[in-house]
Amino acid sequence: MRQFFDSSPPLLQPADLVRTFTGKKTEELALPRRAIVAVSGADIRYLCRYPGARLLDAWTPFRRIYRLDDKETILTRSWYGGPNIASLVEELCAFGVQEFCFWGYLGGISPDISVGDIVVASGALREEGVSYHYIDDREDVVYSEWAQEWGLYLNCGEFETGIVWSCDAIYRETRQKLDACRRRGVLGVEMEVASFYAVCRAKGVRGVAFLVVSDLFRDDGTWVPGFSTPEFMRGAQRLGAFLQEHAIV
Repeated sequence: MRQFFDSSPPLLQPADLVRTFTGKKTEELALPRRAIVAVSGADIRYLCRYPGARLLDAWTPFRRIYRLDDKETILTRSWYGGPNIASLVEELCAFGVQEFCFWGYLGGISPDISVGDIVVASGALREEGVSYHYIDDREDVVYSEWAQEWGLYLNCGEFETGIVWSCDAIYRETRQKLDACRRRGVLGVEMEVASFYAVCRAKGVRGVAFLVVSDLFRDDGTWVPGFSTPEFMRGAQRLGAFLQEHAIV
C-alpha cells in the first residue's frame, strides 16, 4: 500500500481545535487518565448508569463527555469509522487521557465465534487509511501490547483474543478478502481497531478494543445479521457489566 507517513508536525493541533470550539481554557478542559469509548449511544447510556456520572459542561457543545465522581475515568462516544476514533483519541490525549478502552462491534468470520461472543482484539489487519498516516511500519497488522495484557488477564475462556480485520469500505468486503482473512486465522471484520491502535501507538498511550460479535459471514459468504437476537443483547450487556466492573478506575 502507498505510504502516507510524515514525521513532521501537523498544521492543526487537536488542543487548538477543542479550545476553539468550546471557548474554554486548557485547565478547564483537563481530563483524567482513562477513557471508555463506545460507538453506540445505547452503550454509553448503559455505562452512564454507573453512580456519579455527570456531563462535563466545558466540553459541550463540542463533545459529550461524562466524568465519574471520585474516579479517574471518563465515558464518551465515537461515531463509527477509523477517522472518528482517531480524532477522538487525539483530542482526549491533548487534555490528559493516557488509557483507552474501546467498546465496538464485530462481524464474525471465524467458525469459532458466534453472535454475542466478546473478542479482545490483540491486533488488527490494516485495510483502512488512518493507520498509514500515523505509523511508519509496512507490516499489515498493528498490535496493542495493552490488549495482549488484557488478553492474559482474561485467560479464562470467557472472551476470545485474536486478530481482527479493519476495513473502512464496508461495501467492499469481498468473498476473496474474507477467505484470505479466514486462512490467516482472523476472527472478524470491523471498521475502527487498526486506526485506533495506530493512533494510540503514535501518541504513546495505551489502548484496548473489546468487540461484541453482532453478525456473521458464513463459509459461502452469506451475511447473517444478529443485531436483534437475544444472544447479541446478552453479549452487549455482559461487556457493559465487565467494563463497569473492571475498566473504571
